[in-house]
Amino acid sequence: MNVLCHGAPFCSDYTLLDLYRGRHDVRRLGIDESAQYRYDPVGESMNDILKRLGSAWQPELILCWTPEIYPPPMGIEESAIPTAALVSDWHVYYPVLSVNLARFDAVLCDRAGVDVFRSALVEPLYLFPLYSQVSSVHRSMSVAKDLDVVYVGSLSAAAHHRRAHYLERLARMAPRHRILIASGYFGEDYVRLLNRARIAFNHTLRGELNLRVFETLACGAVPFIEDDNHEVRDWFEDGVDVVLYNEKNLEERITHILQHPEEAESIRQKGLARAVEFAGENRLDALIDWVAARGRGARRFRELPPEERLYQDLLLFGFSRWPVYAPLGERMVNALARARPSDPRTWTAIGRHLIPAPEAASDRAAVERCIKAFARAGQLEPGSAPCALNMATFAGAYGLDHLEAQHLEAVLKGDSLEGAELILGHAGCPFWNRWSRAVAEGQASLAIVQAEAHVRLARLVARFGEPELAEDHLAQAAELDPDNNKGISLRAELQWATGRKNEAVRTLQNGLPELPLDFDCRERLRQMLIDTGRDNEAAELAAETDMMRGRILIAAAD
Repeated sequence: MNVLCHGAPFCSDYTLLDLYRGRHDVRRLGIDESAQYRYDPVGESMNDILKRLGSAWQPELILCWTPEIYPPPMGIEESAIPTAALVSDWHVYYPVLSVNLARFDAVLCDRAGVDVFRSALVEPLYLFPLYSQVSSVHRSMSVAKDLDVVYVGSLSAAAHHRRAHYLERLARMAPRHRILIASGYFGEDYVRLLNRARIAFNHTLRGELNLRVFETLACGAVPFIEDDNHEVRDWFEDGVDVVLYNEKNLEERITHILQHPEEAESIRQKGLARAVEFAGENRLDALIDWVAARGRGARRFRELPPEERLYQDLLLFGFSRWPVYAPLGERMVNALARARPSDPRTWTAIGRHLIPAPEAASDRAAVERCIKAFARAGQLEPGSAPCALNMATFAGAYGLDHLEAQHLEAVLKGDSLEGAELILGHAGCPFWNRWSRAVAEGQASLAIVQAEAHVRLARLVARFGEPELAEDHLAQAAELDPDNNKGISLRAELQWATGRKNEAVRTLQNGLPELPLDFDCRERLRQMLIDTGRDNEAAELAAETDMMRGRILIAAAD
């Protein structure tokens, strides 16, 4: 069977296709120069591409990996060829995917994603993990295992809050074990670190079997995976080829494995032997055969009204991270403004599209255009807390304090979540990460968004010299959403500034567990302890912080 592969197979690397020796003729379609078949995403549709390929080699199946990152060719829903979408990061890309997945005949995702995406338009399925090591890269090396526990990956507590808690616990084990927590290592450097590890720590984002699982197996370390992972028991056995841990037993399980090298070696060898089984080049045939046998699906996307399809086009293509799509986004925004001028989503999308690049932040005309677009969205949906928050977020980013405060107050008066999926934010914002996940899982609430507004108002009024009002906002935020920890440091500073120094210390001491890997907060607490005459406690905190910092290795390129 002739198969076109769009996007990185098994969410790993294009070179995986070079390793494939299966029954099918698999070729790569993409917008970059390395693709066997390169296309223009602005000017060519899927059917245009098929016509250009001609009769010499016609695909019979199209696999679209991570369409949230690599948008498929436009008009793929009209293709006569069966298609499949293979989804990864739904926790942040849900708004892009929830309707657009209805363009495809089959949708595969992780186990948790099945419940997230199931709707009248989409029937997602979980077959097996959609991740793989790259066998030519991730491999066992003849190096000394001189590290007891290694974690290599993101250190962002905003995006991975629960994982950051565990990483702090790992760091505290340093006096007893050789612990290394690293970020910014890729390729051979990453592989070497995994090979040096007896144990490779992992905590997944969505309870999926992620890339790190299979890279760890291939590099010959003992995989440590959270025991509430949704998929791990489908494929592995605790104590046989992986080790499962939880909040109560992490340190105990690490110590046990390190004190029982024969048991650790058995797990390591069994995991290493299974790596070949999960290599993408060895699973591609099974995937292709399953998609081919399923045949054509409903592709309910084609049943949507033209204006809704245009809006979804904008989400999928017009907001792509790749600059080549910018002209397409411009065209779609203009068309949407003509087609649906009374839809608040239109104006939110336009505002988002018009946000100036950082180097153009001083362009007052560009800022005013965005303000008008977000204001129009709010006028069309006057009770929408998300619409008001978007205006406040934009205003805050451009130093428009009074406009920000005005719309944060409007958030508190909001009575609807219309536009919840379009809230502005970025990967470094804890609120935006939590909100994106809540929207995907149907857990979004007015309480969450209004608590965030209270925290931001607290910062503003504190800057305006109103500490009592700021504390009142923080108290209301804590009552609405106890999981919003963004106000902890501010509360302590307000207490400190108003002479309640011991209270400020207690606030930070109690808040540290909710601020994992926040070394700035730790340093501030140390200073407060010194200033209140608690030198011994300050020294203990400094020693612990230095020990934790000493376990963290960040590559210069990170």
